[in-house]
Amino acid sequence: METWAGSKPDLDGRVARLVADRVRATLRERPQVVLGVVGGRSVGGIYAELARQDLPWEKVHVFLADERLVPITSEESNFRLVHADLLDGLVREGRFPEANAHACTPDPADPRPGIDAYGRALDALGGRFDVAILSAGEDGHCASLFPCHASVADPGERFLLVENSPKPPPRRVSASRRLLERSGLGVVVFYGEGKRDALALFRDPKVDVSGCPSKVVASIPTSYLVTDLS
Repeated sequence: METWAGSKPDLDGRVARLVADRVRATLRERPQVVLGVVGGRSVGGIYAELARQDLPWEKVHVFLADERLVPITSEESNFRLVHADLLDGLVREGRFPEANAHACTPDPADPRPGIDAYGRALDALGGRFDVAILSAGEDGHCASLFPCHASVADPGERFLLVENSPKPPPRRVSASRRLLERSGLGVVVFYGEGKRDALALFRDPKVDVSGCPSKVVASIPTSYLVTDLS
């Protein structure tokens, strides 16, 4: 696993170029590429830089590695955040087809069929994230895999229903640990003083993935830890 450290603006641009290069390399081998993404402040700058990259966006499919069990119009929706930070401008310019933005919208009354359908949609495009852009939580969580929680221990291969999340809202959908491990390229971001303890957990060899789920990224064959903390 490679570590990149520096200022957030410089790192955002560097990660965007890394992702763009991997997208181009993947498209030399396959007709489409899948990005697995999360929402949140930490990754917004990366998405803004990525949207500026000259890519064949019509061949890019975006899936959520983490979603809240809320309507996509909700301010809590990660799909809404990703759309605002990455996709809105591309869609307006006609560079990105709206159909390539895969929202996760299971019925809250019976979410498992919708979650399974989301996994099948990913299977139709190869069954993995070619690139996973992730951020660590203050407790070391990643996507909606939480420390010492059933989510990080779940053996599922695709997407999980997460109940009793330690972080609100309590019901979520997450890429499973195994799905994240299958990613072709993984980036995990630790930005800001609030992530210092999480970064220490990540770097502590005595702490395993159960104690710091962000460590799942270290199992991805090509992976990067990105931080503005010294």
